[in-house]
Amino acid sequence: MKNYQVLARKYRPHTFSEMVGQTHTVKTLMNALDANNLHHGFLFTGTRGVGKTTIARIFAKSINCEKGVSSKPCGKCPTCVEIDKGQSIDLIELDAASHTGVDNMRDILENAQYMPTKNRYKIYLIDEVHMLSKSSFNALLKTLEEPPEHIKFLLATTDPQKLPVTVLSRCLQFTLQKLTHEEILTQLKFIMDAEKLEYEESALAQIADFGNGSMRDALSLLDQSIAYGNGTVMSKDIKAMLGLVHHDDILTLAKYLINLDAKASVDFVRELSHKGENLIHALKDLSSLFHQISIVQIIDNTKASDEIKTLATQISNQDLQLFYHIAINGSKDIALAPSEQIGFEMTLLRMLSFHSNAPDKVQTTPTIAPKTETPEKKTPKSVKKTETTSVNPVSAIKESEPKSPLTEPNTVKKTPEIALKINSQKEWEQITTSLKFNIPARLLLKNTLFDSLKKQVLTLTLDREFESLLTDNIQASIQAVLQENFGTITLKIVANTLHSQTLAQKETQAENEKKAARQKTFLADEGVQKLQQVFNTEINLESIKEVKNV
Repeated sequence: MKNYQVLARKYRPHTFSEMVGQTHTVKTLMNALDANNLHHGFLFTGTRGVGKTTIARIFAKSINCEKGVSSKPCGKCPTCVEIDKGQSIDLIELDAASHTGVDNMRDILENAQYMPTKNRYKIYLIDEVHMLSKSSFNALLKTLEEPPEHIKFLLATTDPQKLPVTVLSRCLQFTLQKLTHEEILTQLKFIMDAEKLEYEESALAQIADFGNGSMRDALSLLDQSIAYGNGTVMSKDIKAMLGLVHHDDILTLAKYLINLDAKASVDFVRELSHKGENLIHALKDLSSLFHQISIVQIIDNTKASDEIKTLATQISNQDLQLFYHIAINGSKDIALAPSEQIGFEMTLLRMLSFHSNAPDKVQTTPTIAPKTETPEKKTPKSVKKTETTSVNPVSAIKESEPKSPLTEPNTVKKTPEIALKINSQKEWEQITTSLKFNIPARLLLKNTLFDSLKKQVLTLTLDREFESLLTDNIQASIQAVLQENFGTITLKIVANTLHSQTLAQKETQAENEKKAARQKTFLADEGVQKLQQVFNTEINLESIKEVKNV
């Protein structure tokens, strides 16, 4: 019985010309090999399944090929064949996750001084090198800085931030990018044609999407799809296997949202949940649909379907950007919800609540009786008194309110007589925190800077990152609160790049300073320092929290 070989191993590239993507890395290595200008240490970084180990093995073949150092190893000599089969005695592959201790590293370095058994170079390929302990890195540094001429180090990691700077400075670093959708799709079609299997291109496109830039993930999913479809890869099988929501269902849900039909939207989500559909991927597909609609609105994409073009005419670009922003944040928050269904429903309801045409909530506020006028004492003409006082606009409002508004019948709401006076960002921040704005309005205002106040026209500058909050509905609610307190006010908010701190940024900075102070105090504790020394541990600073006494 013939043993089955998974596609990721069967179609692993054996030469640089077979590599998919990573053009910049491949070109640099090929030029160095052809010029025989070889560094002693190489570091390959990038997410899983993008070709780090594959490139390292091809490089090992290139420098040890019996026909000479070249960017095009023959692939037929005993050395090339042994490396392809993983049987080369001079290519030592190590998994740092299982060789973290300093003793393992010392054993390796002791053997490094000996010449290769049969090849030109002895090559150490250390995968997930960031998993080595601090002591192991220290033991490696000297050899990595001045290795014997017959030694080459090929290091690979998915998390280069965890590597000591001293290691990074001793290696040539190559950052491997995620593969594009087209690169993965082209390779999947090549493999299916080579295997002579039946497939639908739309099904392979879905697999490429799920690969998320990783060729190995995409090939593993292709293996699973072939087994599920009994030798075929079809869209309906992919949807059934992964629990995907049909594209027509996503279009239907988008129509409900654009028409502000909350009941239909929630009922539709419950129907999807009842059928066992993957709601997390459904929300991702909804975000992708919003992106396609936005492309049609701004770029006028002629390749889009008629349904998407129709939806593009039924929603403003401003509301569409808001929907997309909420959908993206909802994808992050859905894991914290009591269930995926509840998280999905709340995300949709949030979209409808923030829509510019969403109906305002009916608010009932107690009426305030006008202040009882008391006769003023006449000042003698001979006495002339002039006083100039600076009045805080917020405190002035509070002073003008009646002391006992509920004691007088037939109360009538009175138009405020206090004019809005703002001369600085500090005064604007006082108004932002003192007046009763709703939550979305307050979030928007905390990210604005005071620009000017001329002829009762208040101009604010909004941080571009929060432009999606600038809807007509929110702006109208802000203006209503200002007019309620200061009379006729025209509000003008312009999104732009800011050059000074907003109130939100100041609050974040203050919180970060408190956090840093807590961490510093904790790390300065003698007991904590002793624990670190005894157990040789590193403290996760994010886990340090303030505990309040109960």
